[in-house]
Amino acid sequence: MSEAKAVLKTLEKLDRGAIGKGLGLTILAGALIVCSIATWVYVKRPETDDATVRANFVGVAPHASGHIVELPVKDNQSVREGDLLFRIDPRPYEHAVALAKARLALTRKEVAALEKAVKVAEAAIVRADAQVTASAAEIKRAEAQSVAAEASVQRAEGQYSEANNHFHRLEPLLAKELTTPDLVEAAQTRGLVAETGVREAQKALSAARAAVDAARAQHSAAEAALEQAKLERLRAEDAIGQEGDFNARIGQAEAQLAEAELDLSYCQVRAPFSGKVVDLNISLGEFAHSGVQVFTLVDTRTWYVVANFRETQLHHIEEGSPAEVFLQFEGGKRFHGRVVGPGWAVVPEYGTSTIGLPNVPRNLDWVRLAQRFPVRVLIENPDDTFRVGASAVVRISGPPPAKMTASLAGPPL
Repeated sequence: MSEAKAVLKTLEKLDRGAIGKGLGLTILAGALIVCSIATWVYVKRPETDDATVRANFVGVAPHASGHIVELPVKDNQSVREGDLLFRIDPRPYEHAVALAKARLALTRKEVAALEKAVKVAEAAIVRADAQVTASAAEIKRAEAQSVAAEASVQRAEGQYSEANNHFHRLEPLLAKELTTPDLVEAAQTRGLVAETGVREAQKALSAARAAVDAARAQHSAAEAALEQAKLERLRAEDAIGQEGDFNARIGQAEAQLAEAELDLSYCQVRAPFSGKVVDLNISLGEFAHSGVQVFTLVDTRTWYVVANFRETQLHHIEEGSPAEVFLQFEGGKRFHGRVVGPGWAVVPEYGTSTIGLPNVPRNLDWVRLAQRFPVRVLIENPDDTFRVGASAVVRISGPPPAKMTASLAGPPL
């Protein structure tokens, strides 16, 4: 019996040692598996609680300056695209529109008067051109009369010379009684008549030459009047401002009217997109300045979460990767998103350039902290509880869909 008990005790000791050894190995294997899974999750499914909710927003500023006379919105109010946000006092801009309309009407009348002036100048050109033609014809006629008068003078001088010579031939013969006194008197009378004809012809020649000079002066005056009429037409055409089918004067007045009407339309400031009004700290009567922000409009159509991941985790974060987002104030409610893209630049803490050279301080860091880079995640199923700046937790739940499909399909053949 004693030997049997000793054998049993020995077996019990062996069983306990084997069980303890097996249990230790099992615990060690489980720890390795858990560490491997944790490492895989940390590397392949990175997570961070350094994330905030973001949305696009714009500062609402008027194009026109003036007192706010209508403010139908309030702080934190939701508005739709096209809703009236506030209205600027339109009276000064209405007056500007009325003045621009009056200027346009006056300009059109001025252009019409200038067009009539062009027509008058064209008629004056036609008249002056006719006068130039008539004066040119008058010059030719006067020159022809002058030539005829010169011929008459030559003919009269010839007749006078012949009559004078005949008289001087007969006069000596009278003393010799070879001719009669009547013939001598007749020859003398003929010479006197011829002399008178010469003087008359010379007077006619002088008159003809004066007529030529007068015709030429009239022709010069007609040409000057023609050039003046052409100059007046050019001035009238330049004053009209017509360029093809476009009139610059009317176009300028129309542009001023369009600008005044545009400024008037700027008095109504409407929502460029659906969103939420925030940071509203004004009231009726406030003077709004052009280009100066009045309040902020948050674009609630699209929500993002900007998560800061360590640079060692960026290798497995790619554009299109699915993500899970948890908002802290939502008590763990999960939202789905996808990575828009990791950031490519942050402001470095050390190594900045000084006058073109790197400035690296001399120190020794025993622990090198990994730099964090922002990763933008687009929320696919946001609700009305999202707020800009809220804290969130982001977990990258896998690779992009294209890579997931490729990995399932296997390597290419």
